[in-house]
Amino acid sequence: MFTKTIKYCLYVLVLGVVLSGCGTYYHKTNRTENALLNGNYEKAEELTVSNKFLSRKRNRLLYFLELGKIQHLNGEYEASNLSLNAADDMMDDYRNIFEMAVGVTVNPSIQPYQAEPHEQILVHYYKALNYMQLGNIEEAIVEARRIDLSQSKNDDLINSKEKKYGKDPFGMMLMGMIYEADNDFNNAFIAYRNAKKIYEENKSGAFLTQNPYSLEDDLVRTASYAGMNYNSSREIVRHPNGEAIIFWENGIAPIKEQKDLFFTLNKADGKFYFQSDNIFVPVDYDFEKNDEDFKPSDIGIIRLAWSYYVQRPTRIATASISHNNKKMAFNLIEDVSAIAFQVEKDNYLKNLSKHLLRLTLKKISELSLSEQNEYAGLALNIANAATEKADTRNWQSLPSQIHYVRVPLEKGNNEIVITTSTGEKKVFQIQGNGNTVFRNFVTY
Repeated sequence: MFTKTIKYCLYVLVLGVVLSGCGTYYHKTNRTENALLNGNYEKAEELTVSNKFLSRKRNRLLYFLELGKIQHLNGEYEASNLSLNAADDMMDDYRNIFEMAVGVTVNPSIQPYQAEPHEQILVHYYKALNYMQLGNIEEAIVEARRIDLSQSKNDDLINSKEKKYGKDPFGMMLMGMIYEADNDFNNAFIAYRNAKKIYEENKSGAFLTQNPYSLEDDLVRTASYAGMNYNSSREIVRHPNGEAIIFWENGIAPIKEQKDLFFTLNKADGKFYFQSDNIFVPVDYDFEKNDEDFKPSDIGIIRLAWSYYVQRPTRIATASISHNNKKMAFNLIEDVSAIAFQVEKDNYLKNLSKHLLRLTLKKISELSLSEQNEYAGLALNIANAATEKADTRNWQSLPSQIHYVRVPLEKGNNEIVITTSTGEKKVFQIQGNGNTVFRNFVTY
């Protein structure tokens, strides 16, 4: 009997290790990223499609996000939107699923991936760019409206707290640009005005730059076209031959690594809390409700596999544009890395409390089972320990930062040359015909 139990425990241990896998999400997709960094988008797409980890049902959202971004970079705009539309639909479904109880003891790494708030905004950014490249401004406008909807949902999640990431001025700026490209100057003005308000009032630390240099000009121009009164010292700058809005995506988003944190469960003044050195995490759960003899010391040491963002170095510091012997500088409009760290900070204590409660309830199950069968309790303990793994998934092909510049066009062909601080060049040939043209380029 004892030998059989040992064999069973070893089986559970091996099974747990297999289920939990090895390495972080970054290590599982390292070959794909290398292809991206080398500009081999076809290879990156091939590796994404064949990635066994991404093919699992719980990772399908992440699969479509990564695939859609790579297809966009490869100029496959229709295919990119098919992938990103699938991701968009899944995000809407997951919003409803995660509002329900999915099992407090379930490890998050084996639950379906749920996109971060800023990732939800950037889905619409890439979809809108795809539609503009395809000449389908009507669908781009739909994405502008979806941005507004996502903004509102994200803001609701933080109860409109000003020191947390909720509404994103980049989303509002993009909305304004798309509306203006469609000559809907009233809605464009409203979007720009909302962007300015967020820049001025938000104190989350996610938006470290001042208002983009063109924002006041955008407000003055669209207000004038919409027949509104807008007090500003700026002159109205019109672009009769059209304008090129160029986004520069630089660097690559942070990755998530895993580290182990150790806590104990304690009680003071009738309330339970978790402690690790100087970290105190209150828990809204009554462990004594079903067991009057419950003692926090029975739980022992709690090991939590914790995921955390790691910044990645950016090779290129600056870039400038040359157009008609005039140089223009890019302006930071979205610091994706800074926002990722802000979202992590916003949710730190809430997530700590949730995951520590999850592990504690597992411990209680182990203790309860051990009272009935010592070996069964041991097997459950081994299985829980083996499968405890941090959720290190995130949309890793996103840029670290997004910069932009607005270039007034001349009639006919315009050659726009972009030069980076490392000497790399990118040339756009754009026709000045009175329309607004969207372009983006990527550097790592």
